[in-house]
Amino acid sequence: MPSHISPGPTHAKLLLAWSCIGLAIASHAQGVDDEAWHFSAGMGVMSQAKYPGSSETRTGAMPTFSASHGRWQIGAIPGAGVPLGVNYTLVQDGPWRLGVGVGTGLGPSRGANDGSSFAKLGSIEQTTWGSVSGSYTLGAVAASASIVSDAGGHQQGTRAMLDVVYRTRPTDRLSLSVGPGLTWMDSRYASTYYGVSAQQSATTGYAAYQAGAGLNALRLSAGADYQLTREWGLSAKLGLTQLQGDAASSPTVDKKNQTSYGLFAHYRF
Repeated sequence: MPSHISPGPTHAKLLLAWSCIGLAIASHAQGVDDEAWHFSAGMGVMSQAKYPGSSETRTGAMPTFSASHGRWQIGAIPGAGVPLGVNYTLVQDGPWRLGVGVGTGLGPSRGANDGSSFAKLGSIEQTTWGSVSGSYTLGAVAASASIVSDAGGHQQGTRAMLDVVYRTRPTDRLSLSVGPGLTWMDSRYASTYYGVSAQQSATTGYAAYQAGAGLNALRLSAGADYQLTREWGLSAKLGLTQLQGDAASSPTVDKKNQTSYGLFAHYRF
């Protein structure tokens, strides 16, 4: 059972990232020559770990929003795990797409309400993220890659993500997707999110630990989207994550395998 119902700033950011996935894909799929505005707003409920590696879960509600106009998309940055930002499509040529974005979270990445000893590691402040993302679609399969880096100077480093998704449409109203992914982290990101300095060790009781660059996580995601009417739709998301390398070995990690899931309703106009 979830240990909390009302998420704090950290969880709110992660909830919005998840809840906007389907909406971001929908807006990102609009052609760059489409000069009309497209909007989507809704509400979702999701359950996931309190923080990466936590054995405790939280469940919470979260509003969603996205908008697109030609080459511009507002909302979650597609494929970057950034919950709130602006993305611009540089190239859309047949199956190829390349975009750049800038965005932020909705609060600190680690705050005082993430757990007793864990919170004593200190806050990880909200920062500004810059991203470059690209994708290639071949029939029902799409491969995407993104590089996301801290542009706000808060020592949060760089991540790179690679995903492959298979999509199928059993009926006109129902769309299904499934696929694997992986995340790589640089040494700065690893140190900030998974490392424990000597000072932090003395404060928290965690063993001192130096985390380095490498594979951060293996992921498997699945989703279902059902169009109730032309405007209204439902989305269900499931994510399985297994921490790897120095992230998995961190003394702050209680559970390497984590599951997240959510259900969302949205209105497009």
